[in-house]
Amino acid sequence: MPKGKAIVTEIQVNGLYGAKSLEEACKIFMRLGCRTKIHFVIKLPDGEERHITIRDEDTETVAYGDFKGLPSMLDYAQALKDEGSL
Repeated sequence: MPKGKAIVTEIQVNGLYGAKSLEEACKIFMRLGCRTKIHFVIKLPDGEERHITIRDEDTETVAYGDFKGLPSMLDYAQALKDEGSL
Protein backbone atom coordinates (compact mmCIF):
# COMPACT_ATOMS: atom_id res chain seq x y z
CA MET A 1 0.00 0.00 0.00
CA PRO A 2 1.41 3.45 -0.88
CA LYS A 3 2.63 5.57 2.05
CA GLY A 4 -0.03 8.04 3.14
CA LYS A 5 -2.96 6.14 1.68
CA ALA A 6 -5.66 4.65 3.92
CA ILE A 7 -7.97 2.05 2.35
CA VAL A 8 -11.57 1.34 3.32
CA THR A 9 -11.69 -2.45 3.57
CA GLU A 10 -15.28 -2.89 4.74
CA ILE A 11 -18.51 -0.90 4.66
CA GLN A 12 -21.51 -2.11 6.62
CA VAL A 13 -24.94 -0.46 6.42
CA ASN A 14 -27.36 -0.73 9.35
CA GLY A 15 -25.34 -3.57 10.87
CA LEU A 16 -26.61 -6.05 8.28
CA TYR A 17 -25.70 -5.10 4.74
CA GLY A 18 -22.15 -5.31 3.40
CA ALA A 19 -21.32 -2.91 0.59
CA LYS A 20 -18.45 -3.08 -1.89
CA SER A 21 -18.27 0.69 -2.46
CA LEU A 22 -19.43 3.98 -1.01
CA GLU A 23 -21.88 4.34 -3.89
CA GLU A 24 -23.43 0.95 -3.12
CA ALA A 25 -23.56 1.79 0.61
CA CYS A 26 -25.40 5.05 -0.16
CA LYS A 27 -27.93 3.24 -2.33
CA ILE A 28 -28.59 0.69 0.43
CA PHE A 29 -28.80 3.47 3.01
CA MET A 30 -31.38 5.40 0.96
CA ARG A 31 -33.41 2.26 0.19
CA LEU A 32 -33.75 1.42 3.89
CA GLY A 33 -35.46 4.74 4.62
CA CYS A 34 -35.16 4.42 8.40
CA ARG A 35 -32.81 5.61 11.11
CA THR A 36 -29.64 3.74 10.41
CA LYS A 37 -25.86 3.73 10.53
CA ILE A 38 -22.85 3.13 8.31
CA HIS A 39 -19.73 1.46 9.70
CA PHE A 40 -16.33 1.66 8.02
CA VAL A 41 -13.20 -0.43 8.61
CA ILE A 42 -10.13 1.46 7.44
CA LYS A 43 -6.65 0.03 6.95
CA LEU A 44 -4.04 2.69 7.69
CA PRO A 45 -0.73 2.98 5.79
CA ASP A 46 1.09 1.22 8.67
CA GLY A 47 -1.28 -1.77 8.38
CA GLU A 48 -3.29 -0.96 11.50
CA GLU A 49 -7.09 -1.17 11.20
CA ARG A 50 -9.38 1.49 12.60
CA HIS A 51 -13.17 1.74 12.75
CA ILE A 52 -15.68 4.57 12.51
CA THR A 53 -19.46 4.42 12.74
CA ILE A 54 -21.70 7.27 11.61
CA ARG A 55 -25.35 7.13 12.59
CA ASP A 56 -28.46 9.27 12.47
CA GLU A 57 -30.15 10.12 15.73
CA ASP A 58 -33.47 11.93 16.10
CA THR A 59 -31.98 15.43 15.88
CA GLU A 60 -28.35 14.96 14.76
CA THR A 61 -25.82 12.73 13.06
CA VAL A 62 -23.12 11.33 15.37
CA ALA A 63 -19.83 9.47 14.95
CA TYR A 64 -17.83 7.15 17.17
CA GLY A 65 -14.94 4.79 16.70
CA ASP A 66 -11.32 4.19 17.56
CA PHE A 67 -9.73 7.22 15.89
CA LYS A 68 -7.98 9.75 18.11
CA GLY A 69 -10.48 12.32 19.33
CA LEU A 70 -13.60 10.27 18.60
CA PRO A 71 -15.63 8.78 21.43
CA SER A 72 -15.58 4.99 21.49
CA MET A 73 -18.68 2.87 21.06
CA LEU A 74 -18.71 2.37 24.84
CA ASP A 75 -18.48 6.15 25.42
CA TYR A 76 -21.39 6.61 23.02
CA ALA A 77 -23.48 3.97 24.80
CA GLN A 78 -22.70 5.56 28.18
CA ALA A 79 -23.78 8.97 26.87
CA LEU A 80 -27.10 7.47 25.71
CA LYS A 81 -27.56 5.86 29.09
CA ASP A 82 -26.78 9.14 30.86
CA GLU A 83 -29.36 10.92 28.67
CA GLY A 84 -31.95 8.26 29.48
CA SER A 85 -32.06 7.07 25.87
CA LEU A 86 -31.14 3.49 26.77
